[in-house]
Amino acid sequence: MKSFLSFVNSKLPYESVAIGKFDGMHKAHKYLLGFVETNGCALSIASINPPFITPPKERAKYTHIPFFRLRFESIKSWDSMQFLQLLFIVMPHLKSIVVGYDFYFGKDRMNHASDLYKLLKSIGKDEVRVKIISPQTYLNMPLHTSIIKDLLKQGEMYNANAMLERFYHIKGRIIKGQGIGSSKLYPTINTRNTLYFVPRYGVYATFVKYKDVLYNAVSFVGDRLSTDERFCIETYIIDEDINTQYNDIMQIFFVAYLRDNKKFNILSDLKTQIESDISHARGVLMVHDRKYCK
Repeated sequence: MKSFLSFVNSKLPYESVAIGKFDGMHKAHKYLLGFVETNGCALSIASINPPFITPPKERAKYTHIPFFRLRFESIKSWDSMQFLQLLFIVMPHLKSIVVGYDFYFGKDRMNHASDLYKLLKSIGKDEVRVKIISPQTYLNMPLHTSIIKDLLKQGEMYNANAMLERFYHIKGRIIKGQGIGSSKLYPTINTRNTLYFVPRYGVYATFVKYKDVLYNAVSFVGDRLSTDERFCIETYIIDEDINTQYNDIMQIFFVAYLRDNKKFNILSDLKTQIESDISHARGVLMVHDRKYCK
């Protein structure tokens, strides 16, 4: 995804633009993007600070139209007119703007989406069409990134994934773990997370992608209460023996929450629980479609 500001001098040829944070790239965002007219693009205005449901560089892969980013930190002190002026400087052929019902712009959210009509008229751009998308819902819940985060905090993966229209995932580099798993329990792969929102602590049935191959897995997120009490994201690949390398990228798709984090005073008890988790995860994953690993 390219920086919007990098085109101040060279300009963009698009005639239609969808503007928003697009931090979730969920079902409602895709619906909004569907209103972008021919020869259109999307502009994501978002903070550079994690955690994210969908990191900025990943948002473009969930839409068929060109995607550009504008860091919120770069324009947060601008008033609404300065923002609109930038929009037309970069997109001189702009004829239509698509935004959501909850779109605000300008310093301290000074203007609402509905103010676009009068502001465009005040700068002689009243011919530019404005489309404001009404609220979208799922099972009477608002389709909004904050709601998805709340569901993830609760381990409600079914509804969170339904809103995303994909399995929620965390992608990170493989790092060195304690080494206890391979010697006394089950060999696990530890992953560093620097960008993604962390779901509820506990054990999950997951799919894992490594070197473009998908594997069934069981993953743990949280503090290792039974050993060093440090936070980790670790994964056991089910029924496969694969060789991984430190610093390689691994992607974990969270399919279903299995159980809470627990402390075991005896490692043999933990091993017995892990065996149960593996069996549970194997059954859960059998009935889920891998096509949602996006």
